[in-house]
Formats: sequence, structure tokens, C-alpha cells
Amino acid sequence: MKSRLASPLRRLRDHRSHCGNRHLRPLVAVAAAGAASVLFAGAVSSAFAVEPARYSGIQPDQSLPTNAADSGYEFTLGGGVGVSPRYMGSDEYRATPALNLALQTPFGVFIGLSGIGYRLSLPAGFFVSAALSYDDGRKDDPKGLDSGSKKLRGMGDIKGSLFTTLQAGYTISDLAVVSVATDIPLTNRDRGNIYRFAVDSVVYKSATDSVGIGASAHFASGKYAQTYFGVTANQSLNSGFGQYAPGGGLYGVSLTANWTHKFTKHWSTTVAGGVMRYTGNAAKSPVVFNKTNYQAAATLDYTF
Repeated sequence: MKSRLASPLRRLRDHRSHCGNRHLRPLVAVAAAGAASVLFAGAVSSAFAVEPARYSGIQPDQSLPTNAADSGYEFTLGGGVGVSPRYMGSDEYRATPALNLALQTPFGVFIGLSGIGYRLSLPAGFFVSAALSYDDGRKDDPKGLDSGSKKLRGMGDIKGSLFTTLQAGYTISDLAVVSVATDIPLTNRDRGNIYRFAVDSVVYKSATDSVGIGASAHFASGKYAQTYFGVTANQSLNSGFGQYAPGGGLYGVSLTANWTHKFTKHWSTTVAGGVMRYTGNAAKSPVVFNKTNYQAAATLDYTF
């Protein structure tokens, strides 16, 4: 993630010819940062996500258009603390480390909340991206930073999954970015797919400060709704929750806000927050103890 909010208001930089030895060191950085992001993925998602997917993340989405430095390369390391619900619909909260690792390149490769991916600019302000990431699922007897709660005992664990995120969007002048996206699991595919429609905007920007807001609508396939909000007959017998079979569709809406203050060229801090409201069949689930979840995080970041 950049030391200041990655502005979703500017169009993607035009692709230029990038050949020669000057790319060797950046490519090494891409590989190193990619390996680190896989190692840190669980901790990052625990600190920043109201839901397993990063679509309700409270930090800027690296798959969106950005305004990287003139060189086109920017690498950020940072950390802090976050507070988030133990799982979707939980009434329990926990503090977690908020790790920050982000890389931007001029040739489309990025590392961020959407995982390791590639973004392609298209004519007239359109863009598409594809990313690979990992979600660690949900535990009914969590340890450490695991998502889940002992209130879910008998529900069984939801296994972690490697998934791909496909996204397409459009930049509306200097006003906003409108995007649609989907998470498709590549392993443990029975957990189902989720989809998002989002609008992201920067409402204030100065030499040292930037404020961004975002709004998203979240949709689930029938399998996903059953995995995270349903209760099968066997789960009902083991846990005591009433049997429940929700259908797919809209399951929540979220609002997010970010404030980044830049101390120097390299150092900055970001304070962010978000709220997720579960709706429809998800809100009626016996495992949803609170229809509204909140989250917050603060990080100190170094960019070079």
C-alpha cells in the first residue's frame, strides 16, 4: 500500500515500452514481495477484513488505478494494529497486528489487498485486473489469529482456499472509480463465489493529507451463502443451531473511510475504518449474532 492513499481518481498510466536492464532489480523486488505477501496474507486479512475476502477491506485496493511515482515503482512496508470482528456476523472483536506490504510497478504487476496480480489499462478510462490470493477460512475453535469463534463449536471448520480475484472498472474523470469483481476459489471450491459492486473516491487531497471513502454491495453464490451463513442438518445436531438454508444474492453492504497523513517523502500514517451491514438471508442466519460489524486499523508506513 502506498504511503498515501492510492488515488482511485486518476486514470491508469499509459503502458510504455519497458525493456532493458533497468527492470532487473524491480523484477527481483516483485518476486521477493510476492513471497512475503503470501506469508503475511493470513495476518493481513485478519486485521483488515470484515469478511474473508478483502472486498470490505479498509485500506485502498491495489488493483484500482493509482498515481505511483514518476518511475512507476513504489514499494511500501508498514505495520500497526487493527480491530475487527472474529468472523462475519460475530458479536466478538479482537485486536490483531496490521501488517502492510504493497508493491506497484509501471508494467501492471501489483501486490496489495487483492493479492499478487496484474492490472491492464484500457482506452477511455477502463481497466481490468486479475490477482491470486489466499483466505484462511473460519474455525469453530480458533487459535491465535484464526478467524472464527468458540460460539461456533460443532459447526466445523471452513477450510482455507487459494482463489483468484477478477476485476473490471471505469474511472469517472477525477470523481470516482466504479468497479465490479468476483472471488473464485481454486481450491476447496465448494465454498462458493462472491461478487462485489463498488464505488471508491478521494474526497480531499493536499500535499500532506488525503481522505478517501468507498461503498460496496456484496453478493454471494448459493454455495457461499450456505458455507458461511447456513446450518446443515449435521451442523445443527452438533452445534445446537437451528437448521438453515439461505439462498444466494445480496448479503451485505459496506462503507469505508481512510485518512493518510504524510510526514516526509517516505514516512506516513494511515487511519482507516469500515462498517459492514448484513442483509437478507445472511442477516437471518443463526450464526450471525450481530447484523452490523465494525473495523478499524492504524499503520505507520515507509515507502521507497
